[in-house]
Amino acid sequence: MSPKTSKPLKATPKYVLRKFMRVTIKILMAYVALSLVLIAIPHAYKFIWGDKITSEVLSKVSSNTTDPKELALRIYSWEQQNFANPYFIQPENMSLIEKLLAGYGFYYDKQGEVHLFRPFNIFPVPPQWVLHSKLANCEEYAKVFVYLMSQEGVKARIVRAPGEDHAWAEYYVENYKIIFDPSNPKNPVIVNPKQFGQLKNFSYVEAYDPANPDHKEDVSDEYIERGRLIVKVVKGNEPVSGATVEVLSTYLRERFPKRYDAPRYVVVNETGKDGTTQFKLGPKEYKIMGKKCSFLICWKGESTGKVIAGSTTYAKLELRVDYVTTSILCALTIIPTGVLMLVIHKRYVYQRQQ
Repeated sequence: MSPKTSKPLKATPKYVLRKFMRVTIKILMAYVALSLVLIAIPHAYKFIWGDKITSEVLSKVSSNTTDPKELALRIYSWEQQNFANPYFIQPENMSLIEKLLAGYGFYYDKQGEVHLFRPFNIFPVPPQWVLHSKLANCEEYAKVFVYLMSQEGVKARIVRAPGEDHAWAEYYVENYKIIFDPSNPKNPVIVNPKQFGQLKNFSYVEAYDPANPDHKEDVSDEYIERGRLIVKVVKGNEPVSGATVEVLSTYLRERFPKRYDAPRYVVVNETGKDGTTQFKLGPKEYKIMGKKCSFLICWKGESTGKVIAGSTTYAKLELRVDYVTTSILCALTIIPTGVLMLVIHKRYVYQRQQ
């Protein structure tokens, strides 16, 4: 008798789909694992070598000085000599691999050496890591400056304009505040905040202590002349309470379209019982986005509003059903519920058969 030969497996659609799902899940798991590792690296560095690199840098900049102004200038000089902004050292014609590396925070310096800057822009890194990587944007210049000043006992905090993607610092000398932009290569001391804010076309300015980043203080009036924007959110003709209203600045997208492909977040508020909320902002036109979710249905809407300094302007935002978000919410709710009910049903049938 001839030995039995196994029949070749047919690549049925069900089999192909199953293989595709398995490969996709493995790729996603590898991506998540790599992302978590890259996110953990800066924080691991802080706990292992953070104190050491802080002491090394302070020994170079402080030199036992007791004058906060002198200390500020020394830190500024050290940052200008050692830091590079990764957004400005990248070649225009990067290869696909270089772009992928840049997306994960790997950057080439002027000598062609690769450095790990940070995993993703949405994940901030500790100042000790910035001292190590020596790659910093304006907010990290300010973060390191405030960190080193605080280490020497000088009260300091970070100031930022989220809509215009810029940050600087301020520190105090005997209750006298000095505004300081450590990323400015020419003159770090800001003598005229109003002129500075007008030059940068700020929308909204806030200050915070890195030790308590959730507590942000509105300091916009020091930098800009503001107007009031009142937004009313409706569905049909009915006011919507509890809707989230987000204001976005289009200034950077219009000025630097290659770098900024979307409007920048400025500030967010929630509507009251009358369906309105208000903002105090710098004079310009803004994009306004609103959303409201109730159980499994979400609504969203867009509008624009122009702010005039010293005046009050109004904008109306009408919400409509957001079919994409609603579908996702329904799927995330109905599918697990259906699977659970199916498992319970099978278990019930099995027990009845016993």
